[in-house]
Amino acid sequence: MTLTQTAAIVRKVIAISAAILVLGTASLIGYKIWHAYYLSHLPPVEEKPNIEFGLLSPIIFPKSIVSPSNFSYSLDTTTGSLPKVGVDPDFEKITKVYFVTQTFTTFLSAERSTTLATNFGLTMLPEILSDTQYKYTDQNKTLTVSLDTGNFSYSSEATISAKTSLDSDSKLISDFKEMLDSLGVIKNDLKTGRAKIIFLKSAEGALVPTHIRSEAVAAQISLWPASIDKKPIFTADFDKSLVNAVVFGSADKLENYSSLDFIYYPIDTSTFATYPVKTTDSAFEDLKRGKGIVVIEPKSPQVSITSVYLGYYLSEDYNPYLQPIFIFEGPDFVAFIDAVSEEFQSPAN
Repeated sequence: MTLTQTAAIVRKVIAISAAILVLGTASLIGYKIWHAYYLSHLPPVEEKPNIEFGLLSPIIFPKSIVSPSNFSYSLDTTTGSLPKVGVDPDFEKITKVYFVTQTFTTFLSAERSTTLATNFGLTMLPEILSDTQYKYTDQNKTLTVSLDTGNFSYSSEATISAKTSLDSDSKLISDFKEMLDSLGVIKNDLKTGRAKIIFLKSAEGALVPTHIRSEAVAAQISLWPASIDKKPIFTADFDKSLVNAVVFGSADKLENYSSLDFIYYPIDTSTFATYPVKTTDSAFEDLKRGKGIVVIEPKSPQVSITSVYLGYYLSEDYNPYLQPIFIFEGPDFVAFIDAVSEEFQSPAN
């Protein structure tokens, strides 16, 4: 084979190799483009609820004075309609139900109860109301403690200090948290949860709510546990939490406290199961049929619903599961409806 023939063969091999390389590269790029397109157009894999807690007991709301069915409703939301579950933000098709830790009486429960009483300035021996409940009384102070939960209720004939004007809302809240800390009962999620102040005025020997700060002689301070999954926690009283106090003037002195109620159940956010959420249409029909509870009663039988959102309901009595609810809200009106689909609830007794 001559040198010229060899050079010609080499040129052909190089040309063929270059063509193969170009075609291979183009094919690979084309495949990647097609594969990316294919993946982007696959239908999303829908998450399935695991229902690991089994059938849930329906939420037992306190009995309200009026039934939700007593009213007629109009939808006056910003869109003029109900939010869509699975479409609108914060309305997922599947929600988490969390386990609520249950505590029990131990050998140290009585000692902790005595320590708490001492922090309140109560040094008398307790009256034993039951195996799980102690009552401490000294002059104008009374403290009742649940030994199994550590929850308590304190009341006193608070004396109004020389400084009778109310502190600012922020100071009342921060001082209340510091008071709970000094009593040894503050919890981390109470430090970061929402808070609310209700002004109280004196009327015929009783304290009643007022919207006018200058009329107020006392304040009701409420602390809720922090929101979970961006959903606020609610209790049976919309404006009053399970951790609350009534104070005169300021919240930095125990003698200014007329009452202090502390009911707290630890929520285990690491232990949960997932359940499907009923549609807002279904929840609205439940409301009209009289299910759920009216927590703020309107002045008129015609109710305007201006907002609907999801939250969690925390009962005053221990419940092993923290369950989601729909909140229907409007002017002078709030109602709660449980949000888990009824097919995943046990029949009500």
